[in-house]
Order: sequence, then structure tokens, then C-alpha cells
Amino acid sequence: VLFRSVLGPELILALGAMALLLVGAISTPANLPPGAEKPMPVIGWGAILLLALSAVAVVLGPEKASAFHGSFVADGFSRFAKILILVGAALSILLADEFFSSIQLSRFELPVVMLLATLGMLLMVSAGNFLSLYMGLELQSLALYVLAAFNRDHLRSTEAGLKYFVLGALSSGMLLYGISLIYGFTGTTSFAAIAGVLHGGTHGLGVTFGIVFLIAGLAFKVSAVPFHMWTPDVYEGAPANVTSYMATALKAAVFAALVRVSVSFFGDQGVHLLGKLQSLAHGTLWWLALLTMLIGNFVALMQTSLKRLMAYSAIAHTGYLLVGLLAGPTVGYSGIVFYLVAYVAMNIGAFVLFTLFPGEDDAGLTLTGLAGLVQRHPFVAVALTVFLLSLGGFPPTAGFVAKYYLFSGALAAGETALVLIAVLTSAVSVYYYLRLVVLMYMEEGKEIAAFRSSGFAYAAIAICLALTAYYGLFPGTLLHAAGKAAVF
Repeated sequence: VLFRSVLGPELILALGAMALLLVGAISTPANLPPGAEKPMPVIGWGAILLLALSAVAVVLGPEKASAFHGSFVADGFSRFAKILILVGAALSILLADEFFSSIQLSRFELPVVMLLATLGMLLMVSAGNFLSLYMGLELQSLALYVLAAFNRDHLRSTEAGLKYFVLGALSSGMLLYGISLIYGFTGTTSFAAIAGVLHGGTHGLGVTFGIVFLIAGLAFKVSAVPFHMWTPDVYEGAPANVTSYMATALKAAVFAALVRVSVSFFGDQGVHLLGKLQSLAHGTLWWLALLTMLIGNFVALMQTSLKRLMAYSAIAHTGYLLVGLLAGPTVGYSGIVFYLVAYVAMNIGAFVLFTLFPGEDDAGLTLTGLAGLVQRHPFVAVALTVFLLSLGGFPPTAGFVAKYYLFSGALAAGETALVLIAVLTSAVSVYYYLRLVVLMYMEEGKEIAAFRSSGFAYAAIAICLALTAYYGLFPGTLLHAAGKAAVF
């Protein structure tokens, strides 16, 4: 019954996380001195098992159903997004637990907190009501604040957690204020009911302000400019495995929620429908996309830290995804779905490679550390080259197909100027991606400590490489699945 329930995947993660937390708490001796905690492999593997069972529940669950008067929705779109989030979470938990164990920093709470963050993400993508959306958003946010500061003995990690917490609280306040305005002027928090009120033309000025604050709150979560200020510091300060989780699973979840809110508010025509309200939403998203692409790509040119460069790269990719959001249903939303799959594969692959770099507290993650990498670690250099070329949109990689599909959809929707800017800024990104490739192949580097050896990491890199290459050469299957998922 649980596997066929609307909330089956979420219940499995919630109950399982509580059980693992109890097992860890009971099994850990009291009054341990700081740093004496020992890793508990059973917790990590238990978390992976729970994610696998949750994925089975997603597949076996109802194709279209709802619960709690429409507060939670199961459909093709949520199924696709949940599978993507669960796969990203499984890789992140497996590799993070192994990484922290190798540096004697593993604690049993790590996989449990990551499970709870994943639970919040699943709730977000199935939300049909502002209350369920906010509940999922805050659950994953609170867990991510802890994960960002997980390496508590290092200043940068604790600073990252504090900055993320303070700015996250501010964005939550804006989001809640927007929700309260929308509720006050429509009398409901249900997406479907709000859509009916808006289409009836009875909304007031408060709804307009509410949508602005709502967009601002969600824009913070996806690192859209000017709400991006937390991203470089948190990406740099958090452990590389945690950064990978935030850059992939979190972005997929929030963009899935954005798509659902957009459809629920603006119907089958996306943001091209409701007169003055449509103009406001369209204009706000248009400028967010423009500023995000410009600032993300041009500031990335000046970075010397690999993690900060990848942070600004992630900001730029948020801009591309916002272009897809403006393109509207079917082509635009299916483009977002395809783009997220490609983005998760190439980013997880790149960040897994970064965890192999020597140096405590990710000290080896500098651009100069890449010099001459092909001579010292050919496999790592070749794999990173493929991921960087895919991020830059070079054929025949999944990144190229994703950008082409996303931009062509926006072009068909009439967003010619924005697509032109997106293409030009994407060309700018080619410079800083190729700069890393040049360093790896054409510069001589100093001798550094050997890379960390990890069978799980190399297996994950191989899987991400295969997906990046396969969907670049044969994208038909994924394009078809993304098109079906976008119709809801």
C-alpha cells in the first residue's frame, strides 16, 4: 500500500530517516570527546536503501493523483523530477559519507540530514498548495544550513553555514510575505483555486505585490541575481560533496517548484496570458534572467578558486533556465527538464572530481592546481574536460543539446532578444571553461600530493561521463520523456 500511495516516497524517507537517527543515537556512546565520533557504514548504506525504495515508490505510485484536498500532487512531472532528485541525492550521500570517513570527519548524522533535505525537495515538487510548498522549502533549507557548516572545525565552513542561514531566513520572510498577500487578496492558498481567481480577473494590487515577493523568495533559492550573494561564499566554504548536492538536487527541486507555480498561476500559456499581471511577471523574470546570465558569466572570468568559479557558473546556468521558464509550457518546460538532467550529470561529475584533489579543507581547489594535470592524472583531466565542454555547450555533449533545445523553445515563444543575449553570454563562458582545459594540457604544474583514491568516486565519474556523452549523441529518448513530463 505504501508503494502505491501518493505520499509513498515521502513517507518512506521520513520514517526511514527517523529510524536511522534513532539507530545512530542509540549506538553512539555518550560523552565522546570532540572528533572521536566514528563513521557508521550501516547508516550510510541504510540511507541509500531508503532512497532506492523511495524511487521504487515513485515508479509504482499513481500516475495522476492528489492528497489532502490537492495540497500534494502526483503526476508525470513530479515523477520525473523526483527520480532526478533521488539519483542526485543517492550519489551525493554515498560519496559524501565516504569522503568524510576518509578524513575522519564522518558522523552518523550526515546521511540522515541529507535524507531530510531530500524529503523537503520531494515535497516541493509535488506541492499543490502554498503551505505544502513552504513546508518542503523550509525542510530542505534547514537541513542544508547544517550541511553547509558540517565541517565545523574550519572557519570557512561555519561562515558559509551562518551566511546561508541569515540570508535564507531573509528570503523565507519575503516568500511568506508574498504568500500572505496572495492569500489575503484571493482567499485561498491552493494553486488551482488561485488560478481560477486570477483568470476571473478579480485580483487586486496586493496579488501583484505578492507575486513579486514570491518570485524574490524563490529566486534566492536558485541563485538568481540580485539574490545570488550567498552562492559563492557558501559554495567555497561548504565541503565539495555538500556543494555538489546543493548545486544539483537543490536546483532541480526549486526549478520544478517554479514550473509548477508558473503553470498553476498562468495556465497553459505560461507567463503570456494575464494582461497587467502577465506583464509584471514576464518583465520580472526577463530582467532576472538577463542580470543572472550577465553577472554569472562575467564575474566568473575573474575567479581563481575552482569552487567560486563553479558557483558563478551555476548562477549563469540559472539564467539559462529562467529563459526556459519564460518560453512557457511544452517546449520551454520540457527544455528545463532536459537541461536539469544534463546539468545534474555534468555538475556531479565535476564536483566528484574536485573531492579527489589533495589538500585539507579543499585547499587544492585552485586554478593553478590544474596546471599539468593531464601528465599526473590523465583520467581525471579527460573526464573534467568533457564536463567543462558540456557546461560550455560544445557538441556533441548533453550540454549542447540542452542549450539548443532550451534556446530554440524560447526563440519560438518570441524571446528573441533574450535568446541572443543568452547565446552571447554562453560564448563568454567558453573562455573560462577553456582556460581550465588549457591549464590542464598546456601548462606545467608543480608537484602536489597524490589524489585521493576512491572506487565509488571513479564509478560515479564514469556514470556521469556516460550520461553526458550518450545524451549528447542520442538525445531522442530523454527529449521524448522530458516532453511527456512537461505536459501536466
